[in-house]
Amino acid sequence: MTGNHHVEVRNRDAVFKFDLIRNITIVRGDSGTGKTTLYEMISDHTRLKDQSGVNIRCDKQCVALTDTDWRNQLGNTSDSIVFIDEGAAFLKTKDLASSIEGTDNYYVIFCRDSLHELPYSVEEIYEIKTSGKNHSFKKMYGHDTSFVYGKGRSSARPKPDAVLTEDSGSGYQFYKHYFESRDIECFTSGGNSGVFRWVMENKGRRVFIIADGAAFGSEIDRVLKIASSSDMTLCLPESFEWLILRSGLIKGASEKILDDPSSYIDSKDHFSWERYFTQYLVELTDRPENAPFKYYSDKGRIAEAYLIDINAGKIISIIID
Repeated sequence: MTGNHHVEVRNRDAVFKFDLIRNITIVRGDSGTGKTTLYEMISDHTRLKDQSGVNIRCDKQCVALTDTDWRNQLGNTSDSIVFIDEGAAFLKTKDLASSIEGTDNYYVIFCRDSLHELPYSVEEIYEIKTSGKNHSFKKMYGHDTSFVYGKGRSSARPKPDAVLTEDSGSGYQFYKHYFESRDIECFTSGGNSGVFRWVMENKGRRVFIIADGAAFGSEIDRVLKIASSSDMTLCLPESFEWLILRSGLIKGASEKILDDPSSYIDSKDHFSWERYFTQYLVELTDRPENAPFKYYSDKGRIAEAYLIDINAGKIISIIID
């Protein structure tokens, strides 16, 4: 499935309107905020159709996944928007992650906790905003033009004494070369889950944290809490590969794709947008005109052309003014 899909769910008591643009959308919030109401409306319509008293307007079928034989239900569901309740016993399992990867559905998951088995974007975490009987989705995390996340952060930030990236491959090599040539230490956490451990062990440092926002959704809450109460700055661009594509260095990089990824990234082929941008960059740099910027699919090394100061500056300028 690709594209932006508008959903309206209504009965005589409530109306929910929202848009979905990625394969995984997380809806959070405390009890009484409308999560259960929306799920039950979808569930009733899944079982009873028009007799449920629930009307759904969407260009895709909307269904609720239940605990009872959920694997079989999911196996028989395609090209649909699937809703999963926070009370589902299978919600936090690797089994769910492996079952939805490679499907052509979009998923809306109601859950107050982080789901570490799923690669979901910081941009697709919502809470429900209510005005009378009308309900809509509101993003929980906002950012400035440099993709720095946090509430009330000053635009004048002190120079960091360290940079931390979750990347341990080509991205880390790039950041290490760029920042250490400017007398700023650079570290890798070795993955998303390692970011929290690293910042906990390095409280008091002025740290600039760079991670791929496309798959950092499960980590943002706990990391942002620390960053917001310290001199740490959390920067979450879509991905390192996305920064390269945005930099203007790569000939043939489509502005249409970069401006509207949802219309081009199929959920069946790419579990997260980060994977798509990696594949897209690899394909573009296989072309002769982009030979100096060859990007390796295993991310084990980075071409020297990226490290030349003028080229590196074009990439970094997207996240650092």
